[in-house]
Amino acid sequence: MYKSTPVGLLVAQIIESNRLKHIGFINMASICDKKPVNTPLGSGVNGEINAFLHSLGRSDTATQLDLIAGFREYISDKEKTFKSSHAKNSRLYLTFGLFSGVVTALVLV
Repeated sequence: MYKSTPVGLLVAQIIESNRLKHIGFINMASICDKKPVNTPLGSGVNGEINAFLHSLGRSDTATQLDLIAGFREYISDKEKTFKSSHAKNSRLYLTFGLFSGVVTALVLV
């Protein structure tokens, strides 16, 4: 821990890389608990992200790896949930859109 790079600096370097621009909502204030992360994913997921960021760099390597593995599993489960919700809702919205278009065309004719 004495010669390790601070977590904030590591995360900043990771975010600056072109491959990980999608996590640009994380900044030094988020890691230091001064500013909570606010994403459009909802308050539950935001709370989990904030808890994860708060715990980074606060324990030994083995515990950190377990923490990261657990968070990856949580995010993977949430991704599956959001994808299934998107698939269901996109069909619903498509059906409503087509039905509304047909009704509008019939009314105008």
